[in-house]
Amino acid sequence: MKTPIPLDLLRANAENMAGRLRILSHPDRLLMLCRMSDEEVTVGELVELTGMSQSAVSQHLAKFRDMGLVSVRPDAQTRYYRLVDDDVRQIILALWEICQAGMEGTPESCATG
Repeated sequence: MKTPIPLDLLRANAENMAGRLRILSHPDRLLMLCRMSDEEVTVGELVELTGMSQSAVSQHLAKFRDMGLVSVRPDAQTRYYRLVDDDVRQIILALWEICQAGMEGTPESCATG
C-alpha cells in the first residue's frame, strides 16, 4: 500500500498544483505544451498544430511565460518557445501513459478518445 501524502503538504501546494492543472485543462494548450516538450517551436508551428489564430496562440504563450512554464529564445524576427517546467512535463508524460494504457497505445486513438 502506498504511503498517503501528508495533508499539510497538499494544502501548502494545492493552489500551485491547481494552476498547473487549469493550464493543462484546455485541449489546445495541452497540445501546445506537449509539442514544446519535445523541441523548440515557433508561433507559426503552434498555429498550424492547433488551428487557432496567431493572436490566440500568442495569448496562450504569454500566459505560459507569466507562469514560468516556457522559455523564449529570440532569433532575428523569430521567437522559439520551449517547455521548461519539469512538473508540467511529468504531468504530460503521466497523461500520455494513462492514454496509452487505456487506448491501446496509439496517439490517434488517444486523441479521439
